[in-house]
Formats: sequence, structure tokens, C-alpha cells
Amino acid sequence: MEIVINGRFLTQGITGVQRYARELVQAIDTVLDARSDLRIIVVSPRLSKPPPRWRNVILHEGGHLQGHAWEQLELPRLSQGRPLFCPGNTAPMVSLLGSQRVVVTVHDLSYRYFPSAYSRTFRMLYGIVVPMVLRHADAVITVSHSERTAIVRHYPVVSPRLYAIQNGGLAAGLELITPSRNNGARGYVLYVGSHSKRKNFPGVLETAGRLARKRGYNFVFVGSSAGGIYESALTIPDDIRSHLTFVGQIDDTAALVRYYSNAACLLFPSHYESSGLPPIEAMACGCPVIVSDIPALRERCGDAAVYCNPADVGSITAAVERVMDDSPLQLALKQLWHRKAQQYTWERCAVETLKVLCG
Repeated sequence: MEIVINGRFLTQGITGVQRYARELVQAIDTVLDARSDLRIIVVSPRLSKPPPRWRNVILHEGGHLQGHAWEQLELPRLSQGRPLFCPGNTAPMVSLLGSQRVVVTVHDLSYRYFPSAYSRTFRMLYGIVVPMVLRHADAVITVSHSERTAIVRHYPVVSPRLYAIQNGGLAAGLELITPSRNNGARGYVLYVGSHSKRKNFPGVLETAGRLARKRGYNFVFVGSSAGGIYESALTIPDDIRSHLTFVGQIDDTAALVRYYSNAACLLFPSHYESSGLPPIEAMACGCPVIVSDIPALRERCGDAAVYCNPADVGSITAAVERVMDDSPLQLALKQLWHRKAQQYTWERCAVETLKVLCG
């Protein structure tokens, strides 16, 4: 059986959706070591950078366009009617309305939940394509049971075709290359995510200001504004500037792992997540995690995290201080971190996804 994967993600900057696609395809490549009945072909626009290295997955670059135009106009021809998997929310409308089998991962409906966080063009595009996906795709995958519940609430027609498959965490063994954590040293508070209101970036900045002044804590921010998302205004007072470090977007997972490994804790007080990647990645690196008390992160992190109210900077601040000051709490959580990180693997995600694709 041949399955085509929409490889447009290979041309995009790496945020959560692209990380999902890259890690999932890499895991599928590993799973194919034991599968002779499947042939997986990633079809992408012409690439300007070297592609990932795969042993079993085949890459085919084709077409003359890029972006949404390539996806809508050239991908249907390049996929040649074979089953098509689109891991990044959107799919060709011609394929959705035709006889071609199409499976799409819809990560969330955040463009609908938080319209002010997205550009008008982004909202218009997703407002057309995503509902078509939910109504016409042969199967839809989403990344948590909580998000499945939310999607069905808005689009009940998709319920029989909607599958919840949790994201993985770090690629197998990657945490083993990290430097040993210095448990005697207090590192920085780490934030990984886009500079968006949906991610509560303004609340993170306010928390950083309070704790830099009160306790002298240092903060490191990994990430930038993603395409289609309005960036929060960065106004950093002079008196805390030396405590805040912005390293920008990091596409190299090994480099990101080094930030997790040397952090005192990860702060992830997002207003909304469908299935956050950073908390599980941080856990795999032995980094304590502070997250929002919201359904998807409760589902994702269980009892292996400290929770806060994302709407209350006082609650966020108190959670950071609690983790930084309470060594017994850190030791208690550490017993749970490794087990939780092992629960979410990309190999498991790949196996469950292939079951849907072959269905």
C-alpha cells in the first residue's frame, strides 16, 4: 500500500505543527523497518534546505509553486489519487471533494477560539479550509481527547471519523545526549513558545518582571511570533533587562534540549493548548514543569507538574517560587517525570496514526 504525506511542512519554519509533522514522519520511518507492506512517500514543494534523513520514507519534490498555492493547486496532481495524509490542519479542497482518501490532522480550532490572536488573512483561510476538512475528510486526527471533545462540540458531524492520538515528546534517546543537570545550581526559568496572547506571553513577561525584581531570577525565552499570529509587544524595562534573554526560534531539537537540561524549571502558563509539546520534552530532560490548569495540560501532564491559573499572574508567580524553593517537591516530581515522558513517544504516535491511515 502506498500513502502520500503532504510535505509542505518541510518548507515552513518550525513551530508546534511543523515539529509534530517532522517527528511523526521520522518515527514512521523507524516503524517501517518492520513493515514491508507500506510505502510512504512525502511529496513536497521544491526545497531550499537539505531535507531530513530517512531510511525508508521516500521524498519527492515537485511543482513550481509554494505555500497554500502549491498545496491547493499542485499537490492533488502530485499525489496521483493515492491516499493522502496532511499533518498540518489543511488539505487540498479538490482532494477533499473528490474520491481520493484524505486523512488530516487538525491540531486545534484556536483560530476560532482566539480570533484576535490571528491575522485576518489567516482567519479567513482557516475559516474556509478547516470546516471543509472536518466535514469531508475520510478521517481526522487530533492531538488529545480534550481537543476532540471541543471539536465535536462545534462540528458534531465529524465525531465518527475523529481520532485522538497524543503527540510524542522527545525523539527516543535524544535526552541521553544532554549534559548532566547540576542539581546544586539554580538555573534560569525557561519559556518555550510563541510570543502570542494565546500562549499567555504577556503574562509570562509580567511574571518575569515581578520575579526579576523580587528574587533576582533569570528568564530565558525560546520562540518568536509564528506566521499568522500577532506578536505581543516587547517593552522591557531597563531595570530587568539583564535578567531576560531572548534566544529566538530554535529549530534544532538537540539545541533546544540543552536549554531544557540547564533550566531550573519550565514555565508554560498557556491560556489554551490542544497538546503541548514543551512540558513533556522538559520532563524527559529532568526539568520541573509549571503549566496552566487547563484540560489538555491536565490530560498531558497528570500529577507530574505544578499547576497555576493562567489568568492570574499572582498564581503563576507563586507556582514558580514554590518550585524554585521546594527541593522535596522537585524530588517528588522527579519520580513521576520519567514515567510520564515515556508514556508519550513518537513511535506510539506513529503506530496509531498508521492504523488510521491504513483504515
